[in-house]
Order: sequence, then structure tokens, then C-alpha cells
Amino acid sequence: MQKDKFLNSLSEDWNNVSEIVVFGFGRTAIRNVDKLAQDFKIAMIVDNDPQIHGKKYRNCEVLSFEEVKDKIQNKKIVVATSSVAYAEISEQLKSIGMQENIDFCRLKDFMAEWYWKNRKQVCLSQTFSSITSKQNRFFHHFYISFSANQYYIAVFHFLAKNELKNHYEYNANDILEDFDYYFKVVDYVASWSIMGGEPLLNKELSRIVERVHQKYHSKIGYIQVISNGTILPDTELISTMQKCNVRMRLSDYTHVIPYNEKLQQVKECLEENGIPYDMSVYTQWYDLGVRSDVIPAFRDEEKIKKHMRLCATGCHQLNDRRFYFCGQGFARSKKGLCTLKEGDFIELQKCTGSVEDKELMLKYCMGYPPKGYISVCGTCYGMGKDNDRVVGVAEQM
Repeated sequence: MQKDKFLNSLSEDWNNVSEIVVFGFGRTAIRNVDKLAQDFKIAMIVDNDPQIHGKKYRNCEVLSFEEVKDKIQNKKIVVATSSVAYAEISEQLKSIGMQENIDFCRLKDFMAEWYWKNRKQVCLSQTFSSITSKQNRFFHHFYISFSANQYYIAVFHFLAKNELKNHYEYNANDILEDFDYYFKVVDYVASWSIMGGEPLLNKELSRIVERVHQKYHSKIGYIQVISNGTILPDTELISTMQKCNVRMRLSDYTHVIPYNEKLQQVKECLEENGIPYDMSVYTQWYDLGVRSDVIPAFRDEEKIKKHMRLCATGCHQLNDRRFYFCGQGFARSKKGLCTLKEGDFIELQKCTGSVEDKELMLKYCMGYPPKGYISVCGTCYGMGKDNDRVVGVAEQM
């Protein structure tokens, strides 16, 4: 069943599309729109946020749904948003008689199917790499990876103090080697996000960015550094970010941790030096749980598969010459909290770049791993609607 559905979710006329409407112009769209504009005519850009209506991208104005709902009936619409926002937009489009995967579809499905069927290319929306586990602030709930939307962040629940002592750190050679293997099976990634811990605590950050950009700038849409905004970038890092067209994403916790002045200094530094950035204000975190045993509700394999689909994480991670469907697998195994099984990650060193290897990578990224699920999903509460465990942001120890 999986094989039939894989790369066959869209109606056949999507293969011949040359013009699209982009619905959503937030973070997901911004990191992908340049690639889309290279290969397709963007007829319109639509967004539900009134604050960005009227803004322009390549002379294409961002419009509201009400303005365009009578003009998009015969057009193909690519929804470039988080999974949470997609559900709302899907209902909007269905309300005017449009059908999912016939008239509109998710961005990741469109990119996967169109580029593979038309060019035999693996084009991904995003990939994350962690370069350090060090944090300049210790939280009561220690976060390890970001969710697909701006309001939630994934967390471990009650990590013991001794677990926080075993920090890891990667240098430029480590990360560059990861990409050497990665780009054997991936042709293009719209954005590469560098995270921690706090990545600015890694003294090799500037060198990591420079070396990866130098070798693979044609294969990476843009590079993004995710920081909590407590550390001022030094002169070397500023220069590297300017040269390599790096963006910053600042996670704002000032409503619970008093560092407003430092965050403002970081923002002013970025603005003065022409470094683009965006802000993420998190109101709550998901408690994912830290368990070595299977959560009782997910003992059945079919239930784990459904649980994984509901989570719908897009946080694919590249570290240790392995590609992880979700950063949870990497982080938990790194801390010795779980033992990963065959099929839980792709061992990139074993990939030769064959069509079969590329197809495996594409299947994996689209949520079709060999077993149909990732084993860590059975020990994780996830970030879908079936997890109601939330905690206050950045509760300090």
C-alpha cells in the first residue's frame, strides 16, 4: 500500500504544471519560494495574515484569501505552511469546492513528486544539524529540536543533571563530511538550519558555515542559525554571515527570562550589519517524554504509524553521517536514552548515489521508512493533536 501511494498522491496533471499559486508566505514559504520561482511562474501569493498583505515578492503582491478565492478556481495551489496551518487552509480551499491533491497540495508533496518525476532529483524543504549540546541557560525542560510551527518547541521531560553533563560538539570537518555523504543522495535542500544547544557557543560556527557554503552553496537555498539571542555575534561571524547570505532565527523567551536588553543588542547588531532575521515567540512547549519503554497507548504497530502521521514533523536531522527522520532519534540516542533500530535512520556512508538510494531517501523524508514508522515514535508523545502534555516555556532549574 505504501509503495502505491509513494509519489502518487497528486493527480497526473500536476506533472505538467508550469504556473502555481503559493498559499502561505511565512517561514516555510520564504525558505522555498526562490527555488519554486526558478522553475515555475508564481501567479499569486496568498496568506491569511493581514500584517503581510500588500508585501511583494518579485512584483507579486501578497493577497488575502477573500481577494483571490474567485480567481484561483482553475489554478494549481501549493500550500507552503506548517502542518498546523495546512489543516486550516485545506478547509478554506475545500469550502470553495477545491480538492486536495487535485487542485491543491502540500509543498513537501509537490516538491518531492514533481522534481523526482520530471528530473529524477531529490529536493528537500529543510534539514537541521546540531553543532553542540551546550546551553548558556539550563531549563527545567531541556529542548532538543524545533517543531514545524512558530508556537511550539519540542522538549525532553525531566532530564537528570548527569545527563546534561555529557555534552557533544562538532567541528567544521565533521559537518562537511556529513554533507559530502548527504549530497550523494540529495540534489537540493531549500534551507539548512544550524542549531544546538546554543550554536553560538561553538567556536567553530563561523568556520562551519564558511566551509559548507564554499563547497555546496549551489545546493543549499540558504543557511539559517537558530539562537536564543543571548550571545552577541562576534566580528568574524558577522563577516561570514554577510558573505554567505546567512539568516538568523531568534527564539524569544523574554516573557519568562529577563534578557530583553541583550536580545535587543543582538537584534540591533544584525540590523546594523544587514543580517536578515526573524523572531519566534514560544508560548508553550510540548512535553515529549523521555522513556526507554513503549508508551502503552502505542504498543500496536498500526497505532505507532498513525501516531507518527499525526506528529508530521519536518525536522529531518543530519549528524554523524546519518540522516534522521526526526531529531528525537538523534538526541535520545546521543544521550543514551534509547537504542535505535534498523530503519530508524539512513546510514549515509552506505549510499552510493544510485537511483535506489535516492528513492530510499525520498521515501524516508515523506514518511515511508522501511517499517512504516520510526521505533522512537513508540516512546515519544509527539507533537500532534494526540499529545495534550504541554509545559510552560523555559522553566528554569
